[in-house]
Amino acid sequence: MTNQEIVIKFLSGFNNPEMIEDSLSLLDDDYKFKNPMVELGSKKEFIALAREIGAVLTNLNIMYTAQNGEWVAAYYEFRSSLPGVESNMASEWFRVENGIIKESHLIYDATNWRKIYAQMESDD
Repeated sequence: MTNQEIVIKFLSGFNNPEMIEDSLSLLDDDYKFKNPMVELGSKKEFIALAREIGAVLTNLNIMYTAQNGEWVAAYYEFRSSLPGVESNMASEWFRVENGIIKESHLIYDATNWRKIYAQMESDD
């Protein structure tokens, strides 16, 4: 698989619970993940986050990918079941080495997501 195909396979797993283990197997144990709200330093930490996100994620639609060496950029829409953040446009940059995703940086407008998390925390 090319680096681009690896990233597409990884992201596609978020649309199908039966494929998510295949997606997660593409991550390095020391996988680094960053988005506007969190920064994680391991595959184990990411899996915990993915379980939470998986509970509200309803679809991930990849629109474009591009590859330059070990870096792959993906532009996609992720949809959620949460009111106020049903549709989200994102760009994610992945570094892939020897068929394994080493790191990614997810970029999206987290303004409304922050409000939802703040509300969830105040409800606890």
